[in-house]
Amino acid sequence: MVSDSELYSIWQRVLEKFQQKLDNHVFSVFFKDSYIYSIKGNAMFIVWNSKSTATLIENKYKNDVNEAINEVTGSYYQIKHITEEDLNNNSNLKLKEEDVFFKESSLYSQYTFDNFVMGISNKEAAQNSLIVASNPGVMYNPLFIYSDSGLGKTHLLHAIGNYVKESSPRTNILIITTEQFVDEYTKAARGEEDINKLKEFIKKVDILLIDDIQFLANKPKTEEFFFPIFNYFVSNNKQIVLTSDKKPQDLDGLDQRLVTRFSQGLSVNISKPDKDTCVNILKMKIEQEQLNLKFSEDSLSFIADNCSKSVRELEGSLTKILSYSITIKPTDSVDLDYAIQALKGLYGSGKSSVLTEERIIDEVAKYYNLTSQQILGHSQIKIISLARHLSMYLIKELMDLPYTKIGYIFGGKDHTTIMSACNKIEKMCKTDPQMWNVVNNLKDKLSAK
Repeated sequence: MVSDSELYSIWQRVLEKFQQKLDNHVFSVFFKDSYIYSIKGNAMFIVWNSKSTATLIENKYKNDVNEAINEVTGSYYQIKHITEEDLNNNSNLKLKEEDVFFKESSLYSQYTFDNFVMGISNKEAAQNSLIVASNPGVMYNPLFIYSDSGLGKTHLLHAIGNYVKESSPRTNILIITTEQFVDEYTKAARGEEDINKLKEFIKKVDILLIDDIQFLANKPKTEEFFFPIFNYFVSNNKQIVLTSDKKPQDLDGLDQRLVTRFSQGLSVNISKPDKDTCVNILKMKIEQEQLNLKFSEDSLSFIADNCSKSVRELEGSLTKILSYSITIKPTDSVDLDYAIQALKGLYGSGKSSVLTEERIIDEVAKYYNLTSQQILGHSQIKIISLARHLSMYLIKELMDLPYTKIGYIFGGKDHTTIMSACNKIEKMCKTDPQMWNVVNNLKDKLSAK
């Protein structure tokens, strides 16, 4: 949740832009007393001093307001213009909120083409993603990116959105996971009117970016709903980009009509990174995280040789070394011997066992017979929510990552949400012997060498 002080700061910067453009009298009468009431998902509620002012803004200044907010926040919001009267009338505000779908949708600003490390394994995917971002809806529609988990699909998906947003701020982009799409459809399926509202909401989007489309399999009603939407986007030259863990032809349980249409665009694969790419990824991460450690070339080469299953595994190795340098053996430089010592027992013998966020989530998912994608998604099913909270708790306990960084892993959740989840699991461990056993069993598995 965005704090009141942050809302105030955002709106003051927006108002400064209008104060420079507008006559002082116009600004004072219509803009001066306005403020942001709240931000819920991708919906921003702005309060104006009267219904006539809200109507004027909607009719005359709507695009200017949207553009100013985008410049200040770097994000696209569905703007809802309301009044103090609407705030006092809870039912009115509720109706306005109900029209907003995919409230959790947001672009991750940290995922760009500039910080995507290109190599032999991902060059085709990166280059074609940039082509699509430069000319959406023109060449490859859909663009279908597939790979194993943790190799950069999601990074490219958000990089496309961020590139378009920077070059064309008014473009309406919707970026979601397939689980979000399924959840939204399930809620809307309560009535025909809701389904139509959802369909029209999506059709207003200019670019549709969907992560993990494989989870649409074996959901015939959701597929039936998605099929005409897909056709609408392609036939109207609106760009679609999809990611998956398999190429279209290998997606089991998916309507053959969709498989055929997915295959009509361009499908590109990301494979396991080669050693040079791994080293460059490590250097990029060290620079991004501003680590106060100087790594020798042979130490980076060692990490690339032994912890290269995925980008997340490379990140996990750096986290382990940083933790080791703080808590076990302080240093400001990492040579080969130091890297071997810090990662001792976490490499070799087949599958690497470096402690990463990905590995923790995988273990929790395995325990509850879920998938990692379900835990990383937004489903509020009780068992999935519990597994999600437990994953957050274990990542904090075992890796001591900042709450904000854990929030990024789980779709950009704010630090208070992560803190609340960790506190919840900690309290359960004290009052529920079964949860205490689950936590300790998982800790044993994750610390096994």
